[in-house]
Amino acid sequence: MGLRRRARRRSSILKSEEGSISVLTLGLFMISLITLLITTNISTAFQAKRALTQATEAAAQRGVRNLDLESYYQDQYDLSRLAINIVGDADEDPGIPIDCKKGVVDAVSALRDWSSQKGSWNRDDLTEISIRAVDCDGYQLSLQTSAVVKLPFLIPFIGLEKITIISTVGTIDERKRTTNYYGLNIG
Repeated sequence: MGLRRRARRRSSILKSEEGSISVLTLGLFMISLITLLITTNISTAFQAKRALTQATEAAAQRGVRNLDLESYYQDQYDLSRLAINIVGDADEDPGIPIDCKKGVVDAVSALRDWSSQKGSWNRDDLTEISIRAVDCDGYQLSLQTSAVVKLPFLIPFIGLEKITIISTVGTIDERKRTTNYYGLNIG
């Protein structure tokens, strides 16, 4: 008789639905928490990428400010060049020539200065900032930088603590369009 009673008791406990809502609530809470952690990590990575891109842009802009005077004044304007430009047979302006050696040194220096200073523009979770590639063709300066971002939360079962981000920026220096030719305002 005792065995039947125990079997019925077990069967009634297993069929009972008491406490099932708490299991569902706990599961939903865990899913929400993990989603929040992943979203925070993704947001941190995007903000770090933006900061690295802004620093790379600033470094590239500092690099293109170095004018190659020899190339710039190589084809000095004279009356024959003025006549060609007015007729419309002028060559397309390639831009302002850059002194690549000075430009690269300035760009590297700017990025080094930015990464060594602490402040609101530099993120504490952005480390190991380095220049991966520099390309200068005399008119355009391109930089590719990378950095390591430390994520704020370690997600269970993934084990991802840090990620590497890469930013590529190219910039040129252009002449301003004007109607002032040789000191004469035309138009």
